[in-house]
Amino acid sequence: MRAAVWDHFSFTKLSDVTGEYEANCKYCNNTHYKVNSRYGTSNAKRHIDNCAAYKTFLDQNPSHVTTFDQRVFVRMFAEAIMYHSYPCSMVEHFKLREMLSLNPQVRHVTKNTILSRVCFTCDCWSACTTRGFLTLTAHFIDNNWSLKSRILNFCYFPPPHRGVDIYLFVVGLIKEWSLERKAFYITCDNAGAMDVIVARLKSDLLSFGTLLVAGRFFHVRCSAHILNLIVQSGMKVIDNSVLKLREAINYIAASGAHLCTFKKSVLDSKCNFKALEAKDALVLYAIVDTSFDFSLTSEQWTIVQFVCRFLGPFHSITELFSVSDYPTANL
Repeated sequence: MRAAVWDHFSFTKLSDVTGEYEANCKYCNNTHYKVNSRYGTSNAKRHIDNCAAYKTFLDQNPSHVTTFDQRVFVRMFAEAIMYHSYPCSMVEHFKLREMLSLNPQVRHVTKNTILSRVCFTCDCWSACTTRGFLTLTAHFIDNNWSLKSRILNFCYFPPPHRGVDIYLFVVGLIKEWSLERKAFYITCDNAGAMDVIVARLKSDLLSFGTLLVAGRFFHVRCSAHILNLIVQSGMKVIDNSVLKLREAINYIAASGAHLCTFKKSVLDSKCNFKALEAKDALVLYAIVDTSFDFSLTSEQWTIVQFVCRFLGPFHSITELFSVSDYPTANL
């Protein structure tokens, strides 16, 4: 099948032996390209792309103009690769490129164009020493379609932890690693400071024109943090019996001597070590340790058991989201 670009040329046979033709532009009549099975279409395509006479022809004959958007082409190509699990190297396959050359407006993309997207997660927290820390992690898919994560930074981050301060630090790291043109999205928690970071970072990256769908999906809020906010909000309105049980467990766990005494109470009461099944052991421990202020009525124990059953799915989902060796956004 002949490439479509040759439709813009007329041909003169040069030799019956070699089967060569001479191609001449129909619009400017000022080209003499040899054509046979050994010659490609690069010169012909380059000429048509720059031919002033052809552009004049299109201006005078708008019905011959075909609408083609290179960005749409690249996006649909990437979607096809992901949907069908094709290897990214297919964009460089010779026969595929030959077929795409039927449209002279297609600019072939490389494997790196399809592959090069990096996602980020940004975490800022205070340790038990009240010192602040910040971590920026990059996530990407390698040539074998395996998820990879690399910590770009893990360091002490002194106060103030204002959004603008974190933004300057994060954008500096992204530029230091030359990833500003490869950014896909960033995941962070729901603190107000993070909204400031994302808004300014998105504005910067949009100036490069490389964010997909104008950055509409650039900010991904941390699902585990959202779940935690839901649970914390719910815990504020439940009966204080759960809080009282939690305080009792913290009291026992705070001392090795308390733990040893409690383990003896568990053995004496022949109950399970887990809190809900350790009701009898807790009652027995309160008799042994007079400093242990603990008492729950039967009704309060029923509330505790209900709340634990209610929170069970939240616990399971949080564990599901908290892994780092496979994608979880789809879950």
